[in-house]
This record gives sequence, structure tokens and C-alpha cells, in this order.
Amino acid sequence: MSETERARATLYTSGEHCPMCSAAHAWAGLGRIVYASSAAQFTDWCAEWRLPPSPVKPLAIKEVAPEIEVAGPVPELAEQIRELHKRYFGMAR
Repeated sequence: MSETERARATLYTSGEHCPMCSAAHAWAGLGRIVYASSAAQFTDWCAEWRLPPSPVKPLAIKEVAPEIEVAGPVPELAEQIRELHKRYFGMAR
């Protein structure tokens, strides 16, 4: 993609970028990010399920790359995303 195309691109994702991906997104000059669930939500869910904490600080995209336009989390999708993670970690009954 050209520099202009990258800047105009929108990335859609189920989960908010980790700090490394947020930085890479900014360095690549990509545009807007739309995410369904946030790093804070994921952190809360993991704590609720008594999973070990992440070895990486769950920084929001704006904390790492403040110039990137972001939209998220999407409240209407939070429960669906939570259930996907719950199943992945074997917490579903």
C-alpha cells in the first residue's frame, strides 16, 4: 500500500492492539483502528477467571500511539467476545 493508502486504511479487530502492535501500526502509518473489546476488558475477564496476569502491561492504543484514531470497545459485542475468551481458556461450563 502507498503511504496515502495506509493512512486512509481502517483496521477492524476483535481485540484492542497490544503495545507492540499499537507501535507497529503507528510506525507503518496505518489509519484508524476499530476494535470490539478493550485491553482493560480482557484484563478484567482474566482476573475474574483467576488467570495469571499478563507479562505485558495492557496499555490502551492511545497510550502508545496517541495520534491514531480509534473506535472501541463496542458494548454490543462485549459479551460475545468475553464468551470466546472464556471458551478458549477452558472457563466455559
